[in-house]
Amino acid sequence: MAKYPINLALPFEILLALSTAINAQSSDSEGPIVRPELMRKITESVYVIPDNFVRLVPNIGIVVGNTAILIVDTGLGIENGSRVFETIKELREDKTIYTTITHYHPEHSLGVEGIGNDAIFIASEKQNQEMQAGDRIKNQFSRQSAANRELINNAPYPIPDILYDDNYKLDLGGLTAQLTSVGPLHTEGDSIIFIEEEHVLFTGDVVMGGIMPSIDQQHSTFGSWKTAITRIAKLSPQIIVGSHGDIGNQTLIDTWDTLISEISGALLEYHASGFSKSQATKELTSVLSQKFPDWRNDRRRMGAAVESGYR
Repeated sequence: MAKYPINLALPFEILLALSTAINAQSSDSEGPIVRPELMRKITESVYVIPDNFVRLVPNIGIVVGNTAILIVDTGLGIENGSRVFETIKELREDKTIYTTITHYHPEHSLGVEGIGNDAIFIASEKQNQEMQAGDRIKNQFSRQSAANRELINNAPYPIPDILYDDNYKLDLGGLTAQLTSVGPLHTEGDSIIFIEEEHVLFTGDVVMGGIMPSIDQQHSTFGSWKTAITRIAKLSPQIIVGSHGDIGNQTLIDTWDTLISEISGALLEYHASGFSKSQATKELTSVLSQKFPDWRNDRRRMGAAVESGYR
């Protein structure tokens, strides 16, 4: 298993280039399969299995303390969770295993049951509520492809062993993981996980490298996104690991702050000009594709932003 340390002192361009190189081999042909052989060591104690730019595969975090290991997000279904579990066996020794999620969507939560029988699952109250009512999105994912159906079949939403409301501090032995609820944004139960000593922040879908935001059109507002980004900035993380896309640093926070402001401002202008939702979606997609040509962008995400902005 190859591991390539990322020096925190490296310029962002080099950090981004390494992350992009990891993801350059991406392919959706085999379905949303986690690829543990791509695992990279990004600090002394933090590893990432990259999403490889495959749809419905998350960036999976593995944080190794002296007495415990924390896994952040687990992949779609028990098979993917088992792949992650096999990967950490050589790191485990006699350490306690904890798992947590950035949000309840199936590619983040349905692999938890594959992480060994003695793993301790931590989730927020909001995440637990969403999982209990999550059959609709499971069925939606299943209908998208046969590969999804095979992975999701017989994969239940996990039952948390530990529930937290707004914050939970987890001692891993020499490392502290701070779990913080920041939703509703992409979902009601969005959480971020900050590894204080390593200055690494797992941001879920709240901040991602090279991917446009997926704004929940029912619950979140642009104001709530700006507030969350301000909270993230105050932590002063040096490495940002979003649920999908490239690894970034503090400049990614500034980029997202600007991006949310630009989307919000554009929608105010479109609405005042009498644009229909369809016209606004088309224009917003075009404008942002020109400003961020290397970012993944699609009308579905922009359509959700328009629905939120026009609400």
